Amino acid sequence: MHITLEDLDLLNEEEFIEAEKEAERLMAVWEVKNLRGRAAIFHDDQHIGQKRKELKAMDHPSFDREGEIAFRMKPVVDSLEGNMLIHPLTTPVIEVDDTCTKARAVFWSIGIEGLSKFREKPMAILSLGMVPGTHVKMNGEWRILAGNWQRTTKNEYHAGWIDDMQATNTRPPLTKEQDRNFLGKYAYQKDEVRKPVPCPPMKDTWQKYPDETDPSWQFQNIEE
Repeated sequence: MHITLEDLDLLNEEEFIEAEKEAERLMAVWEVKNLRGRAAIFHDDQHIGQKRKELKAMDHPSFDREGEIAFRMKPVVDSLEGNMLIHPLTTPVIEVDDTCTKARAVFWSIGIEGLSKFREKPMAILSLGMVPGTHVKMNGEWRILAGNWQRTTKNEYHAGWIDDMQATNTRPPLTKEQDRNFLGKYAYQKDEVRKPVPCPPMKDTWQKYPDETDPSWQFQNIEE
């Protein structure tokens, strides 16, 4: 529905309510974009210790509050010197439910990193990934309920993604199987045929998958 300010006086009650719903939906899309943008900017502050406004749905019944706090307290590098994580978000696909209190989204992320796992010289990293996620509005503010950055490629700058794939950085280091089940779930493999997952949310995502904790929407395009 395209409506100008001059058109508002001509709307009947039903049309005006529909225009209000559309405006609320567009505001929700804008707020979810800003929410994920803030999360990307503060990508690693759980390890730096900076204070910031809470962005995650810590009070949602399904959210693992204790696990989230434990993750934030876990160091993954010996020193922050030379480390850098820059992951701008692009090409958002966002679908908001009819109540404008739940939203699913997928962003692409093209990033550069300065990665020093221990105290060695930082490594120049190129990374490409996707950020699928579910968002909920709680107490009037949008929060991230679920969804982490999922690596497509993460390689040393000169090596290229065909011959080099860096694993998720953790202490202790993850095995290949653990990494594949974590942030490397959809990582490029030169001996595999890539699947189009995670799938951006379809227009009918909230009709088909009304439960905000259901992750099946990310695989809709390969299930049908």
